[in-house]
Amino acid sequence: MDTASLARHPVVRLTRASCVLALGLLLIGLNVPSKYLGETVGSWSSFIGGRLRSLSFVQSWKMYAPNPQRAQTYMNLTAYYEDGSSKPLWETHHERAGWRTNFAWTKTREDIWRHYANFHPKRANDHRKWYLRGVCVREARTGQTPDKIVMEHVTRRFAPPHKVAEGARALGRPRKRLVTVAYCKVKLVRDMIEADEARRAG
Repeated sequence: MDTASLARHPVVRLTRASCVLALGLLLIGLNVPSKYLGETVGSWSSFIGGRLRSLSFVQSWKMYAPNPQRAQTYMNLTAYYEDGSSKPLWETHHERAGWRTNFAWTKTREDIWRHYANFHPKRANDHRKWYLRGVCVREARTGQTPDKIVMEHVTRRFAPPHKVAEGARALGRPRKRLVTVAYCKVKLVRDMIEADEARRAG
């Protein structure tokens, strides 16, 4: 019997279907709250679930009810200097020239870091703090360290598909919001700048 015939054999097909069904029941059962399973079955469910988690085999209903992205976002950064002058930084120029498709495999590590730094503009975000400290170091390399970096969050919402089909623009108008101010002359950042200068000099 060749491989194709074996794959169509009723016993093989029944075995495959049974395995898929058993796996599905297992995954669903592990997500049913223990109070609905009874004390004995619930304890076994918790035990098996714990063992599977130790193998990084975790099932979540979030897979089937994702929260899709509803907007495209960028950050604007403006540097302010001791003499009262200011200038838009690279991130602002990137935002102004952006709003196009960017495939996952074209993103750099900095793109990904910037993406996480832009998360949750109303909440504390350690990625944002360290990204902005890094911007202070980057700008210090030009020979003029900013006093502070002002970050704004720019958002354009996606239009509903039926609106786009009717001729509407795919992205709404930009909405800008102040997120935070990072100070470049605090001790921590000064130490980072000095360490960067020493590394580049060596």
